[in-house]
Amino acid sequence: MNKFLLALAAGLLLANITTADVPPPPPPKGKKYIPVTSEVVLGKDVTGYVFVTQVSTFPARGATHAKVELAAGKAVAMPASGRRTFVELIAVPQDAAKEFKTDAELFAALGANKVKGAQRLGFSGTATVADTIKGDSVKWTHTINAIDAKGIKTKVEGEGYEVPVPKKGKEPVAPFGSLMVGGSVALAVVLGGLWLVGRTRRKV
Repeated sequence: MNKFLLALAAGLLLANITTADVPPPPPPKGKKYIPVTSEVVLGKDVTGYVFVTQVSTFPARGATHAKVELAAGKAVAMPASGRRTFVELIAVPQDAAKEFKTDAELFAALGANKVKGAQRLGFSGTATVADTIKGDSVKWTHTINAIDAKGIKTKVEGEGYEVPVPKKGKEPVAPFGSLMVGGSVALAVVLGGLWLVGRTRRKV
């Protein structure tokens, strides 16, 4: 392993430590953080896919997969997300799924993100909702209305859910849990890049 990869690995380690130990920032005024449980309903016009859940744990503990049977109009609970657990539902085109002889081969390919046409839907384990919401958690229902090359299209309903409003020219803001995961990787890349720049300057 060269020194750049060592620096990148150190960045990932630091990012994981940061994610694990630093509490989230305070919620906006009038808001609070609350755990979310998610369920999925398949739209009646959505066909031709095999569905698989992927549960990833951090730092670097791998992922587990399981097939899930979705039927039109029937809600199916998703695995629980958490601060160090990220849950995705993966829609695999049936023709692509048939290329694998066993579920284990399919799961391995999904874990490596090597299944053609597969689309993913992530679920946040924590939401920011109005502090007037009662109870210790909320449940959100994700109805899959369509799946195409751009992703899984859903309608989300449930207590406290608010449709993300993107700023002009920007994508909708990701849930807090997704930001933490993405931020860890970004921090690692930045730290590795800073080391490389510093190394290059020292050679000049």
